[in-house]
Amino acid sequence: MELLLSLTSILATICDVSLAFQPKLHCAVSSHVRATRPWNCVISLHSKLDESNDNTRQPFFARALQKNQRRIIDEVDELDILVEDVDQKRNESEFDALKALAVKTRLEAEKMELSLTLTKITKLEGMIHENEDDRTSILRDIQLLMTKTNALENGIKQVLLSESSQSESLRISGNTTQTTRKNIVQEIIDGDKPLLSDDMRKDAISSFDKLPMQVKDMMARTVGLNGENATAVVDKLMAEGRLYEGDADGQFTMAAKANEFENLDVFINTDFAEFNSFVQSLLPESTRKQPLKEEYIDALFSEVLGKDNFNPTERKPQSVPGGYLIRGESKIKSIKGKDDGDLLIEALDRKIAESSVAGKIQAFYILDPTPPSGEEILNDEDESPVLLITNYDVSPDTKAWVNPTISFLGLASIAIFTLGSFASNEEIIGRINDANSDDSIDWLYNLSLPLAFSLLATQLCHEFGHLIVAIKDDTDIGMPTLVPGFQFGLTGAITPIKSPPLSIKSLFDFAIAGPLFGIAASMALLYTGIEMTAFMDTSGLAQLPSIPVEILRSSALGGGIIEFLLGNGVLNSPDPLQMIKLHPFGIAGFSGLMINALSLLPIGNTDGGRICVTFFGRSFSRVVHGTALFALVLAGIFGADPTNIFLCYAIFCQIWQSGIEIPCRNEVDELDSVRGIVAIAASLIVMLTLCPLP
Repeated sequence: MELLLSLTSILATICDVSLAFQPKLHCAVSSHVRATRPWNCVISLHSKLDESNDNTRQPFFARALQKNQRRIIDEVDELDILVEDVDQKRNESEFDALKALAVKTRLEAEKMELSLTLTKITKLEGMIHENEDDRTSILRDIQLLMTKTNALENGIKQVLLSESSQSESLRISGNTTQTTRKNIVQEIIDGDKPLLSDDMRKDAISSFDKLPMQVKDMMARTVGLNGENATAVVDKLMAEGRLYEGDADGQFTMAAKANEFENLDVFINTDFAEFNSFVQSLLPESTRKQPLKEEYIDALFSEVLGKDNFNPTERKPQSVPGGYLIRGESKIKSIKGKDDGDLLIEALDRKIAESSVAGKIQAFYILDPTPPSGEEILNDEDESPVLLITNYDVSPDTKAWVNPTISFLGLASIAIFTLGSFASNEEIIGRINDANSDDSIDWLYNLSLPLAFSLLATQLCHEFGHLIVAIKDDTDIGMPTLVPGFQFGLTGAITPIKSPPLSIKSLFDFAIAGPLFGIAASMALLYTGIEMTAFMDTSGLAQLPSIPVEILRSSALGGGIIEFLLGNGVLNSPDPLQMIKLHPFGIAGFSGLMINALSLLPIGNTDGGRICVTFFGRSFSRVVHGTALFALVLAGIFGADPTNIFLCYAIFCQIWQSGIEIPCRNEVDELDSVRGIVAIAASLIVMLTLCPLP
C-alpha cells in the first residue's frame, strides 16, 4: 500500500493524450456537426494537470524528467520519515520496516537512472542541430531513451491504469476500430506500441497535412510550433519520442501531456473551419507565419488601446488565422490633409513603441474580413472597420535560389528572343552559313545588343517607377524577378512588397507608377524606332530584325502607330506570318508596351491586381480577379487570341502571381478623385493596347 501511495504523485506528471490520425480524414464530433470520412482520432485528457512552468528554457522532455526527478526526491524524503517512524514504533513488525527500506532503495535507484537519462537526452537534443548528417540516428536514440523513461515499472503502470478509469476523457471517433485511452497508455508504458519508424515519416507528414487546421495547431503547440509546417512538427514529435505507430495501417498515435491542451476546443466545428478558410482567402500566408501570443494581446489592451486612439467595444478579441480582430471605434479626430485611418495608425504606432510589445506586433486598420451575416447581406450593410493584430514580421518568404534562377531564365529568354528576331533575315542567315569556324561572330552580337538592351530598358523603367514610390512612402521592396516569355522575350517582372504599405493610396501609387513609367518609355522607343526605320537606307534595312505581322496586329495602339508612321498598308498582309523588319528600338518599344499593358490587368498580385484591391477591397476584388483570368483563358481557347498572348499571360499569373498581397496599414480610407482619374486613363491605354487592330 505504501508503494502505491508513493507512486501516485509520480503518476500525476504522466498525463497522456493519444491522438491517432489517418491520411483520409473523418470527423464525427457531435450531432449538430456534419462529418467527412474517413479519419479516426482519439483524444483523452487526464484530470490532473501539471501547471508548473519552471525551466521553460530547457527542452520539453528534459523539463518533464526533471519534474519526475524532483517528485522522486520528495518521495525519498517522505520514506526517510517513514523509516524513522518505523524505528520509533517498536510494536511495528520488522517486516514492514524492511519493506519501507526496500522501497526507499528502489526509488533512489530510479532517481539516479532518471538523472542519467535526463543528461543523455539533453545532450542528444543539442546534437540534433550540430550534426545534421547524424540526425536520423540521434532521433532514434532519443526515442529509445524516452521509451526507457516512460516504462516506469509495473507498479507505476498499475497505479496509472487504475486512475485512468476515473479521469475525464474525450473521444473523437471515425469508422475504424476505436482505441481506448487505457489500452494506448498501457501499450506505451509496456513498450509494446512501436515508435514511428523512419520509413513511415513521410506518411505521417502527409497525414498531418490533411488534418483540420485547428487539430494541426493543437498538436503543433505541444512542441512549440504552429501547424503550418508539417515536417517540423512530425520531426519534433519523433525527436521527443511521442509519435507511435497506430493499430491500423496508415494510423499514428501521439502522446502528450494534458496541460498542453488546456483551454483548447478540440471539437471540429465545420462553421469555424469555413470561417477560417474565408479569412485565409483574403489575407496572405505571410501573416500566419507564427501564432500570435495571447500575452501580446493582453499587453495591447492594457498598455496601448484606449479612449485616445481606438476604443474596443468587445472585451475579447476574435481569433483569426495569424492574429486577432479587435472591433471598436476610432477616437482620432480628423486633420485637414490627412485621412483618419492614417492618423489612427500613427497614434497606435507611437503607443506600441512605448509598450512592452514594441517590435513584436503590427496593427492594421482594415475592413472586416470575416464573412457577413445573413442580416448584414439583407440590409446591404457596408463592411465595418476593425483592427487586425499580427506578428510584426509579415514579409513574404522566398527561397534564396528561386528568384535569381528565374531572373537568369528571363535574361536567357531575352537573348533567345533577340537572336530569333534575325532568324527570318536571309542576309544574316546567309552570312552565318558562309562563315568559317574561325571567323568571329561579334558582328551578330553588335546587331543583337541594341534590341536586348532596349527591351531590358523598358522593364528597368517600370521598376524605377516602383522604386520612386517605395522610397517616398518608406516601403521595403525586394529585388525584381524577371520572368521569361515566349512572344516578347519577357512576360514581366515580379517586385515583392516586403513591408506593409502605409495605406491603399500608397499601394495604388506603387502599383500604377511602374506600368506608367514602362509605358512611357516603350512609347518613346516605339516612335523612335519606327521613325528610324522609315528613313533607313536599303543596306540598313537588310540587317534589321523582324517580327510577324500577326503580333503587330494584336495591339490597336502599337499597331496603329506603326501603320500611321510607315504607311502603305504595311500591316494589311493576308499572310499573318509575314515578317516586318523594324529597327530594334521599334520592336523593343512594341514589346514593352504589351508587357506593361498586361501587367495592369486585374489579376492576382500583379500591379493591376493591387490596383483592383485599392478600388474594390479584398472581398470583391477576388471576383474581379477570377473574372479577368477566366476571360483570358476563354480568349485563348476560342480563337480570340491567335497569338496566345492572353493564354500565356494567364498561365504566368496562375503560377507566379496568384498570391494575396500583404495588407496595408490603413485600408479603410478611400482613394481620392485624382487617383480615380489616373486609373481610368490607364484603363483606356490598356484597352487600346490589348485590343487587336480591326
